Amino acid sequence: MTKITNILTNPDQFFTELSQRDVNLKTPFIIVLVSAIIAAICTMVLFRVTYSFPENVAFVFSTFATINTISDLITPFISWVLYAAAFYVVSMLFKGEGSFVRVFEFVGYGFIPMIIASVLGLVTTLILTSAVGFPLDNPELLWQTMMQHLSIYGPVMAVSVTIQFLIMLWSVVIWVFGVKHARNLGTGHAIITVLAVPAAFVLLLCILLIYSIAAA
Repeated sequence: MTKITNILTNPDQFFTELSQRDVNLKTPFIIVLVSAIIAAICTMVLFRVTYSFPENVAFVFSTFATINTISDLITPFISWVLYAAAFYVVSMLFKGEGSFVRVFEFVGYGFIPMIIASVLGLVTTLILTSAVGFPLDNPELLWQTMMQHLSIYGPVMAVSVTIQFLIMLWSVVIWVFGVKHARNLGTGHAIITVLAVPAAFVLLLCILLIYSIAAA
């Protein structure tokens, strides 16, 4: 029986064994759902400090909190579909063999590191918001307090963001082996398939930036 922990320690072996079984979307669905729920909780915790704001300000922030929470619940599922579709299409360039449903299943397992990243983000958010106490009635003192909090907790945020980025790379590694076995590709082609997505995104951003500068 395939152990779910192998996805983190030996994804190549994990997907090799999983490839011998029928497609089952239940486990990856639960994985993506958990990552979405934790991200939503993180957003709610982040915005809880707004409860002490003046009523008119608190209403605006509460609205943003609600929208962001709903977005956090939906976005992982949209990302799951888009990643799977992109990997499937790009892998066609290398004559990949294997169904889209299999790719969709394997990509879902790549969200496990994102759960870890979300938990880390939640812990960091709890640490930061627990220390928040902004004097809203004094703009000058408010600015000084915000700068003080930034100087104290800035390193914590930087470390947290760095670790979360490294964990995201962990997901990329899992996707490489997932696509490799879902589409029967070589490791090199699987790497290109997975990295082509962020590379295309960065290229698009650069083109838009150049166009914006040229149009200015």
